[in-house]
Amino acid sequence: MNSDFSLLEALVPDILKVFRQRYLVLEQISLNAPIGRRNVAQHLGLSERNVRTETEYLKELGLIEIKSFGMFLTEKGKKTLRDAAPFIDRLFNAGENEVKLAKRLGIDRTIIVPGDADLQDRVYQEMGEALSSALDLLLPLGHSIITVLGGQALANSAKYLSASLGNNRQLEFVPGRGALGENVATQSNTIVQEMAAQTHGTYKALYLPEQVSAASYRSLIRESSISDVLQDISQSDAVIHGIGLAQEMAKRRGYDSIKLSELREKKAVTECFGCFFDDQGKIVDRITQVGLQFENLKKIPYIFAFACGSKKAAAIKAYMPNAPRQTWLITDEGASNMILKRK
Repeated sequence: MNSDFSLLEALVPDILKVFRQRYLVLEQISLNAPIGRRNVAQHLGLSERNVRTETEYLKELGLIEIKSFGMFLTEKGKKTLRDAAPFIDRLFNAGENEVKLAKRLGIDRTIIVPGDADLQDRVYQEMGEALSSALDLLLPLGHSIITVLGGQALANSAKYLSASLGNNRQLEFVPGRGALGENVATQSNTIVQEMAAQTHGTYKALYLPEQVSAASYRSLIRESSISDVLQDISQSDAVIHGIGLAQEMAKRRGYDSIKLSELREKKAVTECFGCFFDDQGKIVDRITQVGLQFENLKKIPYIFAFACGSKKAAAIKAYMPNAPRQTWLITDEGASNMILKRK
């Protein structure tokens, strides 16, 4: 980003957010025309009111037409979208492989840091700094709720969030799930404390097991301390989550040898949000969990998938068919090179 644009951003702090949002609205209309406001809002994780405001403005600029059967781009809108695409890539510092990877995975954006986390611990610092920059770029000023799910990569990288991320922001970090009975350092409750400390924000805790019976779940969500956190999760501005290896995550959840064998038979590759996916992205197993539910993910404006190391390549690829379009993947060369090499 050049110095002139940096100055403009300093004077108009939300300019990147507005520019990117209008580009994404145009892109959705182009891809799905004719399309209604409600569907655009669902695709982008925005409110219908927000989309109505943006589309009315785009109509005034002569970039779209709004008819009873849906919205579509004008010729001017098509040209603007084509011209804006390379600028968007430069603006968000997307390299050639980052553009290729995002296209391959069907998501908004990927950020690739140097190295392979399976071989080099320094990658976690790069990952943490990349996450901090992305949050700074996208989050509005003022109050924001950030839901965080646990995992080793996030635990290793949380301390590298920048204190400047909290400038003119009131950041509230909440855990996206209960404890797994695992190492305390990798649990959501611990990670949100670290992130809040680094950015001078606040945090809440969710001290209960993640995996419960359906009956227990119905009872627990009525507890005031738990319902308070769940309410915050439902109003999240951003979600940060890892992507786990199926067998590893199942063991951490206490699966016995029979259940582990069943998972292998189902060809489970990865796990996210309590769902186990095969290599085609199909859910093959699921647990009842307290916290963020997979179905609610698409309503969150900003989603950051956080996974690195060449061993995670297959897991990333298996999960991504289910990832909402607004997902940003933060990864390393170890994982990205493996994905891009595969057809």
